[in-house]
Amino acid sequence: MEIELWGVLAIAAALAQTTRNAVAQTISSTISPTLNSWSRFTFCLPFAGATCAVVVAREGFPTLAPIFFVYCFFTAVTQLLGNVALITAFRLGSFGESIVFHKLEVILTAVAGAIWFAEFPSAIGATGIVICAVGVIVINLARESGSTHWTRALRFGRAGSYALLCAVLLVLASFALKAANTVVATENADVTVFESAVQTLFHTTWIEVVLLTGWIAWREPASFRAVPIHWRRMLVIGSAGFTASLGWFWAFSLSLVAYVKAVGQIEALIAVGLGIRLMGERDLIRQLPGILLVVLGISFVLLG
Repeated sequence: MEIELWGVLAIAAALAQTTRNAVAQTISSTISPTLNSWSRFTFCLPFAGATCAVVVAREGFPTLAPIFFVYCFFTAVTQLLGNVALITAFRLGSFGESIVFHKLEVILTAVAGAIWFAEFPSAIGATGIVICAVGVIVINLARESGSTHWTRALRFGRAGSYALLCAVLLVLASFALKAANTVVATENADVTVFESAVQTLFHTTWIEVVLLTGWIAWREPASFRAVPIHWRRMLVIGSAGFTASLGWFWAFSLSLVAYVKAVGQIEALIAVGLGIRLMGERDLIRQLPGILLVVLGISFVLLG
């Protein structure tokens, strides 16, 4: 099975995002969720800025319409709130549980795309999306031994609720950034999809840094004292975040957002493995059926 570029980008982005989230989880108990999120965007900005500078030096400055910045601002705000919600979920629950609930966004994305953005997957692709979502629920169902009543799959708790809120916010961010990419492409006939993604990533990131720096300076200025202590891990968070964001931004311009999100479910599988092997959270055997379902669903999406 030949995987198209968007599929490769989605898998690479999911791997990078898992790295970012895993490192962010290691300092979630020692710094605030807002500072943790700040580290993601602030340490991402140099990479986004350098990439944008190289593109502009080679291709020149593109025309950026005012509506482009509106979409970037909306993307920035929803990503910021989504990231804070996910970090809060890490503090209240397990890493694997939080990622699994967060990845329920695949169904939300498919529904939102069909209703509001006229993104209709093929029959095979839609089947894969549903299988992925069921797989994620089965993984959640197997989080604990004991009763396996199906209602446990929807028992979120505080951590799960924050993770689900993150999913909703990131769905909104995904469509907003795709709209921003489309604006750049529309205004500049000679601009490639990659260049559009780079522009959107850079402008979204600096807006996020400005907003979050101002918020922390106002509400919790003492939090910045932790930066010299944790800067190495923050650098990993930022660099992995840059890789993940560029992959997502690029992939969203090449295919349906729901398809990209479905392939991104591979993050849930990796997160379960990390939670088990590195953080001692759960027994792997009980989660194998859900893992296999997610893999099957991703295969359907790639075929669709």
